Amino acid sequence: MKRFLLALLLLALPLAAQEEKKAEVKPSVTVQKLFVLKYADPQSVRNLLEVFHASIDFNRDLHVLAVDATPETMAAIEDAIKRLDIPSAAPANIDLTVYLVVGHEGESAGVGAPVPKDLDSVVSQLKNAFAFKSYSLLDTLALRTRTGQQASTTSSGGAVPYGNNNLAAVITSLRINTASVGSDGSSIHISNLDAGIKMPVPNSNGYNYQDLGMRTDLDIKEGQKVVIGRLGISKDQALFLVMTAKILP
Repeated sequence: MKRFLLALLLLALPLAAQEEKKAEVKPSVTVQKLFVLKYADPQSVRNLLEVFHASIDFNRDLHVLAVDATPETMAAIEDAIKRLDIPSAAPANIDLTVYLVVGHEGESAGVGAPVPKDLDSVVSQLKNAFAFKSYSLLDTLALRTRTGQQASTTSSGGAVPYGNNNLAAVITSLRINTASVGSDGSSIHISNLDAGIKMPVPNSNGYNYQDLGMRTDLDIKEGQKVVIGRLGISKDQALFLVMTAKILP
């Protein structure tokens, strides 16, 4: 019996020591601070500061970050904000223009309008890369966004002829997640460009809509004209998306 009691006592000693250690652990002390940003977008900075595993809220209208962290983490966050909140990080407006250009194996047969002269260099590149004989402009979409913000637009300006002199609208939607300007001040990074096109395809009963789409990230220089995607319409037609961008104050 004495041996049994002694064994129970020996088992209880480590448990008592663990309970004592738990009682000695004190909760972390945190401090709170507001940071008013002069240049950088609060949401973009907040996303970067997630590596510190602190509680961080932002208010884009007030240009403020609210931080709750330990004193050591707060010091590191404050240093990071000083490095990030600089004049080159100030939000800028960006104008994006997307041209819907159709390549045809034969004549355009009334699909779209003539391609603008300022896209001649793009058409020359397409003719060197693909076997299409002619090109036409189906629609043009304009989208203005601000660095760090989402933007979208929808257009039904294009049309495809069918039947007896009838026209079916081309419905195009364009959305981007964010756009940012590079350190050189002229390059633009676009995150998650999502384009969706409902293309009318004529048939014996009139037409059916064909869903075309693409999603991509891309980098583009200001003023540069870039073919960002090719979408097949039929065996003798393809749709090319051409983009150009401009940075505004």
